[in-house]
Amino acid sequence: MKELFQKHRKRIVGVAVAICLLGGGTYYYMNTDNSAQTQQKYTTGKVERGDVKTSISSTGTINPVNYVDVSTNVAGKLEEVLVKENEQVTAGQVIAYIDTRQLQAQVDDAKAALDKAQLDMNRYKALIDQNAVAQQTYDDAVTSYERALSTYQRVSADLSDATITAPMTGTVIGEPLKAGQTISTGISTQMIIATIADLSNLEIYLTVDETDIGNVKTGSRVEFTVDSKPGETFTGYVSEISKGSKGNMGTTSSSVVYYTVKVAIPSDISNNFLPTMTARATIFGEDIKNTLVVPLTAVRTDKQGEYVYVMKDGQPVRTAVSTGVTGDSNVQILNGLSEGDEIIVSGDINGPKNNTRSPF
Repeated sequence: MKELFQKHRKRIVGVAVAICLLGGGTYYYMNTDNSAQTQQKYTTGKVERGDVKTSISSTGTINPVNYVDVSTNVAGKLEEVLVKENEQVTAGQVIAYIDTRQLQAQVDDAKAALDKAQLDMNRYKALIDQNAVAQQTYDDAVTSYERALSTYQRVSADLSDATITAPMTGTVIGEPLKAGQTISTGISTQMIIATIADLSNLEIYLTVDETDIGNVKTGSRVEFTVDSKPGETFTGYVSEISKGSKGNMGTTSSSVVYYTVKVAIPSDISNNFLPTMTARATIFGEDIKNTLVVPLTAVRTDKQGEYVYVMKDGQPVRTAVSTGVTGDSNVQILNGLSEGDEIIVSGDINGPKNNTRSPF
């Protein structure tokens, strides 16, 4: 009997322990659940004085500042091309010839016509002095001479243009046209015989959207990288900002307007780059010191304008504000707040009244 009692006692103790554990587990779960329901829905912080720094990320291409596409208005076959890709040339250097046989024949014909017109004009001049011909006859001879002179000058210029020279000192970029190719005229896009560029003077063409272009200033510092120099960061400066002038309007993509920002690359580092390389850049904008700032998340906007929620007597009160420069993580406050004001920096104001404090 005693052994049976001991055996049942062990079972009773085990069941009691299980009940206690189950009860304790249920209590813990309910506490946790209630705690989650009473968590605060927003955080607050203080309006403080600080610095506002702005930066804009953009991607663009490296281009020479000075370059020229060499072409000609003369139609004909390229008889000889004297330069090749990557070759250095100087201003005035002959780089190609166009076959001049037909051009020379045109010059010879024009010269013969000019000589005849001049003889006729001189003869009629002598005759009109003797009243042997009418004035109109002499006037027609003068007109014929002037036309013949114009034709001769035009074909002579074409003959001269058949010798193609470099208009600037620089490097031949890309592969020039080959000898034997025919140069056509009268088309909308001229045929480019060769491109010459000054590779010691390079710049980056960046695209910046309309929401950020106001923060870009001439002279702003720009840090950029290129894939050919991994791990290295280079510094340039904004040299020009597109103003949307005719022929250089901002481009539009997906209803967003983009403007071109040109970044000058210092000449002492230009040998690290080649035209058409991709540059990934950060433009550093205004850096305002010791101004009233709040986190970006604190400022809200609706049809009535910008506002923040200020804590007054433990309650959030909507307060209109005027903002200045927007930084990477904060925004300048011009009007509406004072240093030390407690504001909601994030969260839902419709949550419980109790709030947590942000170290901001």
